[in-house]
Amino acid sequence: MPEIYNQYFTTSELASMCGVTKHTLFHYDEIGLLKPEFINAKGYRYYSFRQCYLLDIINVLKKAGSSLQEIKEFIQNQNTPLLVKLLKQKQHDLEAEQLRIKRMQDILRSAIQMTETTMEGLRDVPLIEECEEEYFIATPLEHGDDDKEFTRKLSEHRDYCEKHVIDHEFPIWTIIGKDGFETGDFSYDYIANLLKAPIPGEKMIIKPKGFYAVMDHRGSYETMPETCSILQKYIEQNGMKVCGNAYAMDLLNYFSEKNPESYVIRIAVKVSV
Repeated sequence: MPEIYNQYFTTSELASMCGVTKHTLFHYDEIGLLKPEFINAKGYRYYSFRQCYLLDIINVLKKAGSSLQEIKEFIQNQNTPLLVKLLKQKQHDLEAEQLRIKRMQDILRSAIQMTETTMEGLRDVPLIEECEEEYFIATPLEHGDDDKEFTRKLSEHRDYCEKHVIDHEFPIWTIIGKDGFETGDFSYDYIANLLKAPIPGEKMIIKPKGFYAVMDHRGSYETMPETCSILQKYIEQNGMKVCGNAYAMDLLNYFSEKNPESYVIRIAVKVSV
């Protein structure tokens, strides 16, 4: 072998030394990210020592979350200010990802706790509970929305919470307005999730502190009006008045139960006592 070849790495040597595959180096060559220093008459690729450093840059930036196109643009315009800018962007991206992971861990933790404890204390008959003030991230619904539109807005609601990294609890809530509940129109006005702390903006709804008539509905969403009617009569018969919205929280739903008749939904209506 000519002496000059001792100054270069073959594809196999570079791949082994830098912890990548030969296929990866072939791909980098094809897209112009890391082309070999030269190719001999037999088609063998050879890389210089300098290219070891370039491959190290590629590996570090790739692990930090940079796309191959971003890395290629950096290498083509390599300078210190550009590196600082790129690393700061990746630092920001990683911090955002950490927040997303923490948020999802919290959601899963609350989901596990809620699901495991749901059956321990079901409210099979109406009762009065005193509740503290709570906050919701909410997406409005129209009274004419059918199941298809409800599903679309639920997806829209989830996407908004994900995009804005909203820190909320797992269960899905629906909110029925005070006027609708009083007149027996139990259509949903909002899809919502319970927030862990207040947030700015018009999408937050406050559930006031006070007394609530509470009962757990067992069955599908379609039969929920039956339980709402029971609560309505209970409020009237006990000389109370509806003075706020009705809040329905999914305790057991399609996530945990295949049969809709096994769903459990807790309904709480603000009342004056």
